[in-house]
Amino acid sequence: MLKPILRHAAAAVLACATGAALAAPVQWASASGGNDHWYERIITAAGGGYTYDGALADAPTRSWLGMGGYVATVTSQGEQNFLVATFGTAAAWLGGNDRQTEGTWQWVNGPEAGQVFHVVGAPAQPGYSAWGGGEPNDCCSGEDDLVYGYFGDPGATWNDHGSPSWPTQLYTYLIEYDGQPNNNVPEPTTLALVGSALLMAGLRRRPRRS
Repeated sequence: MLKPILRHAAAAVLACATGAALAAPVQWASASGGNDHWYERIITAAGGGYTYDGALADAPTRSWLGMGGYVATVTSQGEQNFLVATFGTAAAWLGGNDRQTEGTWQWVNGPEAGQVFHVVGAPAQPGYSAWGGGEPNDCCSGEDDLVYGYFGDPGATWNDHGSPSWPTQLYTYLIEYDGQPNNNVPEPTTLALVGSALLMAGLRRRPRRS
């Protein structure tokens, strides 16, 4: 028989690996009108959220199939619709802000970094946005960071929030992975599953002592 401690350890590894696998990123496939990028809602290990700056710092530390991650940049209604259908309408940070110039909203990471998508008061907008009614309003002492789904409405419309008024506000964030996948690079989930399988196989093959 397996020693209880080894049996429990193996079960714990499998449970963690299975949980991670179930939370794998989802692709917006070109066959469905998408861009072939992958997306995921990121929650802290403790089940909580990130500050806006924390999200920007955390995203580049993550990868999927060899592709680097960044806080999602939403550039079309189709992409917004995909996120709503896939991840729901709970609030999450997106990778845009107007910290550089008040009222000039731009993407600050990913391939669109530096691209302006909204200018407050402009007669025509340079890019896509999904603001909620009356937003962005730079409320209170200023709100410079972009939140998806702040109002909980079916379209997960956007709001300006975060710094400088609310620098410690915590939300999950949506991460985007793009580029040519490298399918030869095992992800942490894959490594955990393989490792647990080898562990179980090794334990089963141990000879019994008389």
